[in-house]
Amino acid sequence: MTGRPNTITTAQIYIEPYLAEYAKAKFSTHCSDGGIIIPCSSDLYHCIWEHMSIKKKNQIDVKGNLLIHLPSRRACDSYTGKNPAYYNYLSVAAASDIEKCLRLMFNFELHRLLLENEEFGHKYKNIDLIVEFLHSYSLSSISEDALLKNYYRYRNRIKSKKTRHYIKKVSV
Repeated sequence: MTGRPNTITTAQIYIEPYLAEYAKAKFSTHCSDGGIIIPCSSDLYHCIWEHMSIKKKNQIDVKGNLLIHLPSRRACDSYTGKNPAYYNYLSVAAASDIEKCLRLMFNFELHRLLLENEEFGHKYKNIDLIVEFLHSYSLSSISEDALLKNYYRYRNRIKSKKTRHYIKKVSV
């Protein structure tokens, strides 16, 4: 790579709208362009780092709903790895993996909230907790019912109900 590097250190991806809203609310945003800045302690940071690549000539820019400031490790320990000035492309497959990582974070946080409510004796209704969760992250592109059904499917997977089998005793 010769010549001067691009100064682009952001990438746009398209993911589910509610996950984009969640990411914008969860992570700090850059003042001028509205892109999210992900802390290096997050799993999402490492997911993005693994998928950063150099844009080839035949690849097109994708207009997305989430602008991400790409991670840079060059500041610490004179690391000579991926320079975001060159490695500033996230493919469609990378966007899919980033979406999976964000969905995992989203579901973990939502399910933990609702499971804790169950463990402490249902102090609040599940729907009220979901509404509060939606308001805390300013989510408008997903309904309360969808999240409630998501939680019930999850709960049935981890705590399947066992039916009691009665055995009739035969007296001889």
